[in-house]
Amino acid sequence: MSIRWIFPVLMAALACGCTSLEIYPRDGDVVSGSDARVPVTIQLVWPSGGLGMGPVVWVDGTRIQRSALTFTSSGATAIVELPPGSHQVRVRTAQLCWICVGGVGEFDYTRRFFVRTSAPAVSLIVTPTLLAKSSSAL
Repeated sequence: MSIRWIFPVLMAALACGCTSLEIYPRDGDVVSGSDARVPVTIQLVWPSGGLGMGPVVWVDGTRIQRSALTFTSSGATAIVELPPGSHQVRVRTAQLCWICVGGVGEFDYTRRFFVRTSAPAVSLIVTPTLLAKSSSAL
């Protein structure tokens, strides 16, 4: 009897039980909108029922309040309005994991993405005018 099949089966079982965290937008994504500030959906996805702590979310260094997150059994979502340019989202969380040391897997990920707007540019035209100087005799 060969035991070669045990290793691939064991690895498949471990991969299924491992924690994970997906963050959207992903690195390098471009989010477009038509307003000067674009609503960007920050989405976090983890295994169903596996959340142990957090998540703690920062966008461009500003912490998103927990009350701004909408939770499901497999993730959380928040919508933030951002101006055009480069942005980053950082997420810290801990998840229950039966194969991890101590039964908890910790995550601290940063993703960079871009916001683009198709809002019309506002321009200001300044036309010089000549002011007539009036002189009055006293």
